[in-house]
Amino acid sequence: MKNKKGFTLVELLVVIAIIGILAIVALPALFKNIEKAKIAKLEADISAIKSASLSYYADESKYTEGNIIWWTKKDGKITVNSGIGDEDPLAHKIENLGMPYNGSYTLVSSNGSEEYLELNIIIDGEISKSGLDKLEEDYGSSITIPNDKNMIITFLSNKSDN
Repeated sequence: MKNKKGFTLVELLVVIAIIGILAIVALPALFKNIEKAKIAKLEADISAIKSASLSYYADESKYTEGNIIWWTKKDGKITVNSGIGDEDPLAHKIENLGMPYNGSYTLVSSNGSEEYLELNIIIDGEISKSGLDKLEEDYGSSITIPNDKNMIITFLSNKSDN
């Protein structure tokens, strides 16, 4: 009998079974880490917008006029539209936004009679329950998450905070 080199069918099936078991164990942890990274990036975006807005307030003694909207286009580029034209008054104060859930961010700076700073975040898709819990844990009562899970409202500042 010749000495043939190679793997038997049983050996290949054992290797495939081991890979399957490892995938079943590893994938949930991987997806959880991806969600944590997205939440961290979302929190970084919120912080960047808040810092830029408060810096603008410190320089100008007022919040930006009108609403500023940032959104992600299909090509992945972030576009901006502000209440004072297409110029972003915070552009030089914000390096870049990650927009981990795509969608859009809308910075609302007042309702006419009262100055305040509110960030409305519309996401494309849903944030997991653990992600929502993390946001609520980190922001407490300054964040509101309506039932649809596609919108997050965070209260950033009011005139008395400055």
